[in-house]
Formats: sequence, structure tokens, C-alpha cells
Amino acid sequence: MKNLAIITISFLLVQCEPIVPQQSTLNKKIIFDNYDYEDFVGISKVVPVENGQIKEIENQVVSLNDNDQLHLTFDLLTDQFENLGAKIYHCNKDWTGSRLRDMEFLSQINNYRITDFDYSVNTVQPYINYRFDIPKPIISGNYIVAVFRRANPDDLILTRRFLVVDSKTNISHTVRVSTTINKREENHQIEFSINYGNIQVNAPAQDISPVILQNHNWKTAISNIPPTLMRINEGYLEYRHLDLKTNFYGWNEYRFADLRTLNVSGRNVGRIVNTGNKIIAPLRLDATRQNVPYTLNFQDINGYFIIQNNDPGESILNADYADVTFALESEPLNGDVYVMGRYNNWRMNDLNRMKYIDQNGRGRYQTTIPLKQGYYEYLYYVESDQLPPYYFEGSHFQTENEYEILVYYRKPGNINDELIGYKKFRSIER
Repeated sequence: MKNLAIITISFLLVQCEPIVPQQSTLNKKIIFDNYDYEDFVGISKVVPVENGQIKEIENQVVSLNDNDQLHLTFDLLTDQFENLGAKIYHCNKDWTGSRLRDMEFLSQINNYRITDFDYSVNTVQPYINYRFDIPKPIISGNYIVAVFRRANPDDLILTRRFLVVDSKTNISHTVRVSTTINKREENHQIEFSINYGNIQVNAPAQDISPVILQNHNWKTAISNIPPTLMRINEGYLEYRHLDLKTNFYGWNEYRFADLRTLNVSGRNVGRIVNTGNKIIAPLRLDATRQNVPYTLNFQDINGYFIIQNNDPGESILNADYADVTFALESEPLNGDVYVMGRYNNWRMNDLNRMKYIDQNGRGRYQTTIPLKQGYYEYLYYVESDQLPPYYFEGSHFQTENEYEILVYYRKPGNINDELIGYKKFRSIER
């Protein structure tokens, strides 16, 4: 009877355990980047919340000294509930893990339960939407929020980056055409100065480290920028390089797809097919913009994406997923082609690497990505030794981009990098 009771209890425990796709925790070494450790992670976002309102078109940045916070939302593409937890990691300015202990950057125990969730309603692709208000750290810097399974921090689901700023500097900036003659038509040159006031800085060129981001893309971040002028007695640094050190490709305005409805084809969507088991949404065939003069056909939102459902019901939990096919007409290239944007955190992986297909002598690069109902902006990126990354898009100094200047500071004797300055601006204010 005792053995029978043990078997019965064991059976019940197994029955209560959700069956979901899993990977071995042995293969889940934490990556201090925006990364998915499971194939069934859907769309996710970290967004600021100001006065209770979610700011969809903002970066993952929060001030240390106000009441705003950051909010993580993500979908798991399953109908089986997961017991999830979250943990915060402090990082150095180069996104390596810092040596700070939890109690040095948090005022709470660093093990949080994610209890806010809802099941999707009447969707072809079932999913569970989880939501988590990220606790604000007590010091500034770079951070990772990690989501894990069943109170086991090693069984990772996803990690997402965010920034906490303690503004102690004044930053002035200028965006101009490149001072390198052969790049004047295609590059933006960022020039700036930092006034750090009364902060005790022994060696400004080493202790203060600015970083420049274009459209919040860490893959193209510019760092290790030496000052061109220092007035230490005034707490002033200037960065006005005459070479390419602070140049970005201007690229082009973003392409877009309107998937806010899956009942009819939105702009740049070829058709919508609901098979009952999945929704298929091939986009219209894209063409190269190489050698095409710059034109502002519409004002983009610099690669952001917005989750929105315009179909009957209009609830965000009614928003479905579709298999979205991106296709770009082209001859085959010597290199890899990716479709990317903020919706996939600029990742270059197998999912957004495009395959070349020759159909009746008409070639194209193509890939299919599951996306949730909403509005998406994207670009085609080329990885090649012979071609520039903007080969299909063109690069123009007239393009309007969003830039951020981050100012990191390591106090003498400290083992952590503080984020003491932040400024966001556009290359062209329209």
C-alpha cells in the first residue's frame, strides 16, 4: 500500500507538470544580450511606463531619479502555463557581467516571480502573454533582465537589455555630413561635447567613456572614442573627429509592413491566407533601392514596431500570429542577406537569414518569420567582404535617424561603470 501511494503521488505530480518545449540547462549559459534560449518565445518588448502609460515608441532607458519604470511583455507560443521567475544582472559598459553583488545594485532579493499573465483568445496560434514590471536598480548602468523556468535561474527563457541613467552631465551635439569627402553623400558624422562639472575625474580620457547608438542598434555602436579637446579645469570634453571615427552610414528610410489586421491585406502585404491551422501573410515583393535617389515617401519611426490589433474584438489578446514571408528580388550575391529591425533586436541568425530562390529565372532572397499583429519596420542587411551592408537600401546623408549618446564613468577604485549621461536626438528634426 505504501508503494502504491508513492506511485499515485508521483503520477499526480507528473500530471500537474506542464509539457512544453525545453532545452537542457547545460546549453544555456547566460548571454548578456537580447537573446531567446527557447524556440517558442514570441514577440517581446521592454518599454518605459510613464505616469501609468506605456510608451511604445521609446527605448529601454529609465532615469534613476524619477518614478518611471520599465515593463517587460513577452509571449510564449504554447497553451501550457509556465511557472516563471526573473532576475536582474548588472553589466559593465561593454555588456560583460560585472562583479557587483546583488545587494549593491538592488534593494530587494534578486529572485522575482512573474505572476501577471493571460491566455490568448480565439487565436489560430495559441500563446500566453506574460508581463513583468522590472524593479528599478539603485545605481545607474547597463542591466539585463533574465526570465527563467521554475525558480531555476539556469533554465533560461530569454534575456533583454535595459539602461538606468543617473544624469550628471550636459551633452551638446551636432549631426553633419561627413568631413571625409568620399563619404559626404552617405554618412552622418556625430560631433559632441560633454560637460561633467564637479565630478571628480582623475583621468578624463580613461574614466569617461562615451558610446553612440544609431536607432538603438548595439551591433553598430561606436565606442572607444578619444576626446579631441580636454579642458580639465572646466570639466569639459570635446569629440570632433575629422576622420570616420564617429561616422554612421545614413542608410535609408525603413521599409514597413502593416499587419494590424489579418482579415484583409494591409499596406505592403500581398495577401492573407488562413488555413485554419496557421495564418500566412507574404509581403509584396521588395526591390533593391541601390542607386535610387533619396526620396521621403513617408516619415518612418526609425525601425520601431507596434503591437496592435484592428480586427473585431480589438483586444491585444485577440492579436494573432502570422507566418510573414519577406522576399527581395535580386541576383545572387557573394554573402549573406538578412532582414532585420528592432522587432528582432537586430539579430543576425538562421531565422532572419534569407535563402536564395530561383523561380523561373526570376531570383529572390526569401525567409519566413512568425510575427504578431502590428506595424513593423525593417531593412535588408548584407554581410559580405565585397559589398557594403546597405547594398540593397542605399545610404544617404538626408536620411532621418535616431541617435543616442551614452556617457559612462568609472570612479577611481570602483569596479562598476556608471551611466552618468544620456541624450537622444534625431539627425533631422522634422
